[in-house]
Amino acid sequence: MTMKPPTAPVAFALAVLALVSPPPVRAQRADTADAGAIDWRGRLEGDARRVLRNYYDPAIRHSDVTQSCRADKGEICYNGGDHEDQQCTSSRCRQPGETDRFLARLAEAADSAPDDPLAFAQAVYAYARLGRLEQATARVGACAFAAWWCDLLAGMVHDRAGRTLESQASFNAALPAADPQLSSRLASVAELLDGDERTQYRKLAGRERWDFERRFWWLTNPLWSIPGNDRWTRHIRRRLELILHEQLLETTGNEHPRNHEIAVVRRGHEDSWSKIGLPAPRWTSIQAATYRFSPVSGITGEIGKLRYEFTARREDERYTPDTYGPVYHVPSQFGRFLERDSVAVVVAARLDLVPLRRTRAVFLVSDGPGSYPVGLEPRVSGPRPVVETVVAAVPVVASLEFVDVAGAVGRARVGLPPLATEGLALSDPLLVIPDSLTLPQDRDQAVETMMGTTTLEAGGELAIYWEVYGVVRGQPMEFSISIQGVEDGFFTRVLRALRIRGDAQGPVVSWSEPASAPIHPMAIGLDIGGLENGDYVLNIGVALLDGWTATSTRSFTVARP
Repeated sequence: MTMKPPTAPVAFALAVLALVSPPPVRAQRADTADAGAIDWRGRLEGDARRVLRNYYDPAIRHSDVTQSCRADKGEICYNGGDHEDQQCTSSRCRQPGETDRFLARLAEAADSAPDDPLAFAQAVYAYARLGRLEQATARVGACAFAAWWCDLLAGMVHDRAGRTLESQASFNAALPAADPQLSSRLASVAELLDGDERTQYRKLAGRERWDFERRFWWLTNPLWSIPGNDRWTRHIRRRLELILHEQLLETTGNEHPRNHEIAVVRRGHEDSWSKIGLPAPRWTSIQAATYRFSPVSGITGEIGKLRYEFTARREDERYTPDTYGPVYHVPSQFGRFLERDSVAVVVAARLDLVPLRRTRAVFLVSDGPGSYPVGLEPRVSGPRPVVETVVAAVPVVASLEFVDVAGAVGRARVGLPPLATEGLALSDPLLVIPDSLTLPQDRDQAVETMMGTTTLEAGGELAIYWEVYGVVRGQPMEFSISIQGVEDGFFTRVLRALRIRGDAQGPVVSWSEPASAPIHPMAIGLDIGGLENGDYVLNIGVALLDGWTATSTRSFTVARP
């Protein structure tokens, strides 16, 4: 992607941002026949089976009179937070030291079977999920089985410990060399997709599926400004732990249903419980999962349809980061303008609408998985930061990200298709802060005064700036403006022509004027005092005498108190 040098210095090193998505490791796939065969779907045997069966015996039920246990209220649910101990619905179900004795016995059982990779994995898994991360790290460091199996277990422990970069490196080393069926199962994103996208994904195989997954994780990475893709490492870790979970359940004569697997992949392991209702809800805490970082649209097809909804519903895919948060959607406005054969991208945000303090801000643009996002500091700081850069005329994703001193973060991310670089074309209409006397005379003024949101909370005027491209000086142009969803005659449109101070009032639907230059700037003010609260689409059209036409739109919301 071709980009012009930023006008402001970059505040931090950007080389690490290459880690925003899993790198293309499959092209270097190793010969799995030489990598070591492990029966990862096999049955756990020996002393490890006995230790697990005795400890998690479903016949031993522990309960109390409470109706629920919520981790977000500080309550310790299950046995010290052990989601595998779901028969233990009491904070007093284990005697002091019982968990430590269980871990010691399981470790001894694994050590007594040095050729059993499943027993070894169960010991590492137990230490990791029960929070003994130093012991889990030490044990996995002594792994002597197939390298890919050891790397998978190391990735699990690293992710449990919040070491995202180390986890990502381990999983990237493991997946190409692992058993192909295991690798496919770990990498699958079917449960994170909805509707037609899930159906289409399940039909993919080979390179097509891999390309889809890389694009998905490129778009799903929570923050490009934080090295590594913690959402991806968490996904692989959840799937790996589900395989170990299956083996553990088999020792007690149980199995988990498909809907349970889907829930864990989408939301994570259970951390709370309730006795009210059947089946009993297992994610009653807010901590279980809060955000939805995968797009709700635009995963396939046009990048311009990319859309996110941070606030997840109960049935959605959900995720809560361990090392940063809470996460806020920052109100913003993005715009595109032609800059010769390139595209100028501008964005402004409203930081005063989110509870972030002393933030570090960065604007990043990427044109695909594996690309190096280019980072820029805002050219205008404060509560309404404004950023501008120039990119090649290709589809890109732009992300404005903020991290405050306490670890809370904010993000605004959109997909931006390129503007046409030949023939008649329009820029995006830019909503600017209304001024009763003047409108912006050029792009620089418009960018300086662009609104940091597309929501109008006060006033009755909508001020807009846009540019027309592909015309010659003096060429007649016919403009039209409409607002979708408003009945004819419901409001009066007021046009204030560029370069004219004061108002020229009257109902306006269309008008003509000659082009002033090959790039013709336009600014108008619209009276929207009659619009009720709601969502609208502003449509701007231009037509030439030779039949050429172009249109541009801007969605906005009226939300007056």
